[in-house]
Amino acid sequence: MQIFKGKTTAAAIAAAEQELHISREMMKVTIRQEPRHGFLGIGRREAIIEVTVNKPAKRKKADQQPRDTQQPAKNVVKQQPTKTKQVQKAPVDPAEAARRQAAANHRKNLAKMKEAAGKCCTYLVDSLSALGVTVTATPTTIRAHQLTIELKSDTPAKVIGYHGKRINALEELSSAFLDYHGVHDPHLTLDINNYRQRRSQTIERLAADCVTEVIATGQAVFLDPMPARERKQLHQLLENNKQVKTYSHGREPFRSVVVAPAE
Repeated sequence: MQIFKGKTTAAAIAAAEQELHISREMMKVTIRQEPRHGFLGIGRREAIIEVTVNKPAKRKKADQQPRDTQQPAKNVVKQQPTKTKQVQKAPVDPAEAARRQAAANHRKNLAKMKEAAGKCCTYLVDSLSALGVTVTATPTTIRAHQLTIELKSDTPAKVIGYHGKRINALEELSSAFLDYHGVHDPHLTLDINNYRQRRSQTIERLAADCVTEVIATGQAVFLDPMPARERKQLHQLLENNKQVKTYSHGREPFRSVVVAPAE
């Protein structure tokens, strides 16, 4: 039994997978503390989970048949052919079979991701080179369905684009690239010069400003279109605020968040 922490429950589980080198199906997770974002960083707390690795069930020994100790009769000219003994196989425990299958699937998916990660880095370098931007791409996190690629360039602004539009577009294209190369439901993150963390802090300030404006005016605030990751972060930041409510409207790529009075 081990304890893991993370900003979210999913992050804590991912940390457990990385440290224990097992898949989610191979562990029993007990949530000890739900995460809380707080308001403007006040009251924030991490998710805490307790992880127990599922142990394979003990296999039953195969039933052994008693040996035939009967001696052949004497003075028999023609010996009867002996019958081949049939040894009963031990039944396979369903839980053990499921665990083995899950482990095999995890190894298969991880191998696909490792192979596709190298190709994806080449794809990004070539794509940005066609735009006149020189970059290097290095995978920093590789899991069965999760990949983080760190980009480096002398002109990071050209990689990020206005409000992150270029790096977000590259992220969408790279996710489709991974899916095309056999990685199902990939979760890809592209980062350069710690842009994702700085953008996350900007979203937190934006959420606080929206709450202030909604309370002061009593009117809803309509934000500019933003990618799904940032919309999700805004919803999570304000989901426990009893004074406002949030919802998304519009269609991709113009889908945005609305912050409105709770009542």
